[in-house]
Amino acid sequence: MKKLLLLLLLTVAQIAAAKDFGQVATSGAQLLKINFDPRASALGYAAASMVNNASAVYTNIAGTGFVQNADVAFTYLPYFADLKLMSAAGAYNVEGIGVFSLHIAGFTSDEEITTIEQENGTGERYSISNLTVGVGFSRYVMENLIVGFQAKLYSESYYGHSAHAFAFDIGTNYALGFANSKLALVLQNFGPNVRPLSGSYVDYSDNFNQKNYNDAPLPVTFRASFTAEPFVGETYRVRFNADLVHPNDNIEHYNFGAEILLMDVVALRGGVKLNYDDETFAAGIGIDGTKLLGSGLRIDYSYENFKILPSVQKLSLGFSL
Repeated sequence: MKKLLLLLLLTVAQIAAAKDFGQVATSGAQLLKINFDPRASALGYAAASMVNNASAVYTNIAGTGFVQNADVAFTYLPYFADLKLMSAAGAYNVEGIGVFSLHIAGFTSDEEITTIEQENGTGERYSISNLTVGVGFSRYVMENLIVGFQAKLYSESYYGHSAHAFAFDIGTNYALGFANSKLALVLQNFGPNVRPLSGSYVDYSDNFNQKNYNDAPLPVTFRASFTAEPFVGETYRVRFNADLVHPNDNIEHYNFGAEILLMDVVALRGGVKLNYDDETFAAGIGIDGTKLLGSGLRIDYSYENFKILPSVQKLSLGFSL
């Protein structure tokens, strides 16, 4: 545990000493940066200390430690460029050991080749795919502290070229003991560089030389998160969240979110994202069927607004036992 805390402190120190400039487009495996949890999205990604079901695998693996028995979640995400992304996550609590999790996420796209002479297509088709599969484990190591680990296999392919990588997450969630507040520290997607795409390409800017592809670093991200419930009544709860996000391929981001829970059934959510190039705010709603339907069924929806790019909506269906 001392080594874990030392690692996180060293990471924070490195971030504090970093210069304020973004190294945009310097990392690969961009699918690993997409969060498939609509609850986290609706909170403006200020959620690392708040996630508590199977979908926590996308924000903070330690959040799966709150699963009491079993939990599953399925997400549909219409994304940019008409891509249709989907994910499935599951977590199971083995009594006396901890919570094991598994998830798979990604997309495949069937494309037709076009040329200047044949703008409507040549009849030849190819596929593009990005996929990530992860396995994780989390458990209480102290009365108020959950620690989680996750390993992920990333794969991508483009018209005869492919690349693979292994990425790892480590996360913590610590209950501070007042106002149901929690503190979380998360390090995501660290590991060796993404292997170069197979095959080669012609560099037209360098005398048409045949060249091999280069490898690329993973999109490593550090998160520090805090959440608290300052207002709690018989029929409502109000939660506030704040996350500091430091990616290795951009400048620091500051996320703030709030969730109002009514009758333990309906959750109204909103969040703002600061220091982003294009992302601005998010909103969403969640419905928990535990009291309403007498089952663990839940539905989560989020809407994310961008300045230039089109908005993104996510819909998730989950079930807990």
